[in-house]
Amino acid sequence: MMKHCMPVAAAVAALSLSGQAAPAAPLKAVVYDLEMVVGPLDPPIPPRQTERLAKMSGELRDLIAKSGQVTVIDTAPEKAAIEKSLPLHTCHDCDLDIARALGADIEVTTAVQRTSNLIVGFSAAIRDVKTGKMVRSGLVDVRGDTDDLWEHGIKFLVKDRLLDPPLPQGSEALRAVLDK
Repeated sequence: MMKHCMPVAAAVAALSLSGQAAPAAPLKAVVYDLEMVVGPLDPPIPPRQTERLAKMSGELRDLIAKSGQVTVIDTAPEKAAIEKSLPLHTCHDCDLDIARALGADIEVTTAVQRTSNLIVGFSAAIRDVKTGKMVRSGLVDVRGDTDDLWEHGIKFLVKDRLLDPPLPQGSEALRAVLDK
């Protein structure tokens, strides 16, 4: 029988009085939908690709949220502003204004570019909403045009390019990294 066990409440109180800082709140992130980069002479995006972009946008948000490194913010309150500004990759930082309006610390933008019928490139960027500085970016190419390969590309992009090493936790830690 243990005679020197401290009750849980007392242990928590002792830790809080020990001067250890509480863990920083995760960064708040706006994760925009994937955007297909198309040129003026390219044909319109077919409905099947539009469905795939929507599906993979959800997968991107889920992977980022499940990482525990950020809290993903709902973009619905700024839906009209987002739709008016599309495509975001050509809107000259309007995406930052929208992310600021949503109260985000960072934003994640992702572009999809088809190099050929079998080569698709995913590029993503995480930017600090306050300063517009790039926090992290990554590029992944996949060979093939199936949902499974697109999903594999998104998973690799998130896990091995955007979130590894882990993002600084909390806005103060993010600022310290960006100010170096």
